[in-house]
Amino acid sequence: MKHSEKFIFLFVVIGAIFFARFAYPSISGVPSITTDGVPQTADAEQTVTAPPTLVLPQTSLNGAGAAVIGNDNTPIDASIPTFSSQAYMVADLATGKILAGSNVAKRWPTASLTKLMTATLVIDQLTPTTTITISPQMFAADPDEKTLVIGGTYTVGDLLHLLLMPSSNVAAQAMADYIGQTPFMNEMNQRATTWGMTNTYFADPSGISAANQSTANDLLILAQHVYQNYPQILALTNTPATTITELNSGKKITVRSINIFAGTPGFIGGKTGNTEQADANLLSLFSYNGDPVLITVLGAPSLPFQDTTALYAWYKNNNK
Repeated sequence: MKHSEKFIFLFVVIGAIFFARFAYPSISGVPSITTDGVPQTADAEQTVTAPPTLVLPQTSLNGAGAAVIGNDNTPIDASIPTFSSQAYMVADLATGKILAGSNVAKRWPTASLTKLMTATLVIDQLTPTTTITISPQMFAADPDEKTLVIGGTYTVGDLLHLLLMPSSNVAAQAMADYIGQTPFMNEMNQRATTWGMTNTYFADPSGISAANQSTANDLLILAQHVYQNYPQILALTNTPATTITELNSGKKITVRSINIFAGTPGFIGGKTGNTEQADANLLSLFSYNGDPVLITVLGAPSLPFQDTTALYAWYKNNNK
């Protein structure tokens, strides 16, 4: 082949590659996920976009890529624990300033952290004395539900206790179904958009589907709204135990929180979340020297309470 022909051939190959890169770009971000956690191609309505890159102040990196930021936005010379979780954040809730974080813009299944948003809608749309009778369809959210019974009637106030303390999926489904599943889910997603949670999507009111996804950044926004406007949610999540009543029989049942921080000094409130796809999530609010501190751990293979305790200790050591 002559030199001129070689150059022409090389030019054509490079041109073809260049065209292919623009005609068929790769899709970044988290694919849509079925309820059994298997990624699949998303259709136009289900497309999950990649989160924007978070622009942080100049930071020092410590541990497994953890950004450590001081209160004055200068690096802190302090060690921070290294975790196996997918993401975590320590933030000043009042200012929204991120003090330490790793993968804070990473989308991750929210699991039962979803129920915090569910609770805001229920409080806005129903009264605590509204009564709801549990149907077999509601039990589909968790056939192993031990407290609620099919045919039983409960107040919304009691269902909120069940939603936020033992994290009942059936309670979440019951209240969403009472309002209307489709409008309820539409409102959940619209509220997330209105609040600026641009990388959040809710597929069901309980968080059992891995398609419920958010980021530590967006959960900071959610925590701020709950703290400012829904103190009753935090009060419920900080309750170690309570009694609910099945109204038809009058039977009283004691329910306990699965959050080991509930009722402990300094704890304001928060929510646990655990599914096979998400592993363990934990969102916690603490009061330290009068300041509300948010600690969020996402995708911890184990020990989310220990991770949170270690991050809180790090915060206290650097904010005396």
